[in-house]
Amino acid sequence: MRGLTLGLLLCLGWTAGAIAEWKPSIFDGESKRAIQGCSPTMTDDAWSCAFIRCEADKRLGLYLDIPGVLSEGPIVLAVDSRDFSFSLKDTSGPFGGAYRVVGAEGAMFTVLSSGRSLRIRQEGIKKGYDAIPLAGIGPALRRLSQSCTPR
Repeated sequence: MRGLTLGLLLCLGWTAGAIAEWKPSIFDGESKRAIQGCSPTMTDDAWSCAFIRCEADKRLGLYLDIPGVLSEGPIVLAVDSRDFSFSLKDTSGPFGGAYRVVGAEGAMFTVLSSGRSLRIRQEGIKKGYDAIPLAGIGPALRRLSQSCTPR
């Protein structure tokens, strides 16, 4: 049921043409502290989304959500032609069933901000759900970073 709810929120929150553009998160209480981008391949019960969030410690956190596919453990994220190895941690965080990308720090966010596509590589991810366009992430990430800076 939670998956269906998230799917409906994603579909209602964005029009099909805007899915590829990074925007403030649609989750309650997160619109000022997180941005999200999703694969253009989405249905009511299948999607892949990435979230970047200003955490309580004022660091950026990266989360991924591909329902029923992702699992804890190693994952490779590719931004354009650069591969980055991380691990995923299950979380009951602010984005439903999303997994936190452990070790994603400053360099990763710098690369994301100027990239064209984020490719997610882990066993079981179907083509079409493995790539999230990075259109619009640069300005969205700059605004988030500015509001996340410790004062």
